[in-house]
Amino acid sequence: MFTKNKSISISSLDETKLIAQIRRWLGDVAPLSPEGMGDDCAVIQVPLGKQILTSDSLSYGQHFDHKIDAKDAGAKLIKRNLSDIAAMGGHPSYALLTLLCGGDLNLEWLSEFIKGVRENCEYYKVRIVGGDISSLPSGQFSSVLSLYGYLENDPLLRSGSQSGDAIYVTGSLGGSRARKHYNFLPRLAEGRWLAESGVCSALIDLTDGIAKDLRELVPNLCAAYLSLDRIPISEAAQEIATRSGYAPIQHAFCDGEDYELLFTIKEGYDTRSFEEAWAERFPKTALNRIGQMRPSKSGAPYINEATGTNILWTKGFEHFSNERPN
Repeated sequence: MFTKNKSISISSLDETKLIAQIRRWLGDVAPLSPEGMGDDCAVIQVPLGKQILTSDSLSYGQHFDHKIDAKDAGAKLIKRNLSDIAAMGGHPSYALLTLLCGGDLNLEWLSEFIKGVRENCEYYKVRIVGGDISSLPSGQFSSVLSLYGYLENDPLLRSGSQSGDAIYVTGSLGGSRARKHYNFLPRLAEGRWLAESGVCSALIDLTDGIAKDLRELVPNLCAAYLSLDRIPISEAAQEIATRSGYAPIQHAFCDGEDYELLFTIKEGYDTRSFEEAWAERFPKTALNRIGQMRPSKSGAPYINEATGTNILWTKGFEHFSNERPN
């Protein structure tokens, strides 16, 4: 990734040549001015409906390391932003790409990183219309993607759930450190379907683990009553648990970077009909009903439905904490 040989590092090019090279690597997903690169701002035609915006970063040493291929790192930058669009039930459209890197960054590595960006932009119909490049000290690399999208339906917010709503999650959870933190599919089609259905009351994508993210959906004076035997634990979480000393269910709660959808279905709606419709529409996307929002006076966000006791795993990933989730 980093090299002392300036002839094959980005320091061998000036900024103008580097930007031109990145545009060539991006190919058709980077249109020319006025829609894309080449002027002070990109001029784009906004689709009908509500516009949505999100931004996420990807830093060496934090979100990936030398064990991850450059192409996979570039793909992760795009897909983690797309997961935010999915959590609103939206469509992605345009993006701004910012790179912050040391002058010793290897040009071949950067080419592969941009390839991961380009291939995912092509697949998900995203166009890179601008951004920025800035220098960092040697040995450092960060990237930021600001992604624009639009809604055809009302947005699915985190704050919409009420007492009585059923709680669902897609896919399987835990063990992200094995591979899932970069090898995942953003649930865009599923998010849009939920927005169209009219029965989903709240939605979030799982980036920091159920232990942290589910709290965003719990209504005031309520708790999430959870069936622990219905939590979908990934094979990776099972495998990691054999070495970590933590239970597989704890990894499913706390590891984070699952990029699955966590949502609630309005009280009174036939959950069996919903699950049958889901299975017909998304036969390859697992769905599990893991609990229900109910009134609670305990103050604890999560309660074991089987025992009525508080669930102690309440901390997911925290960006500025050195503590391991408990």
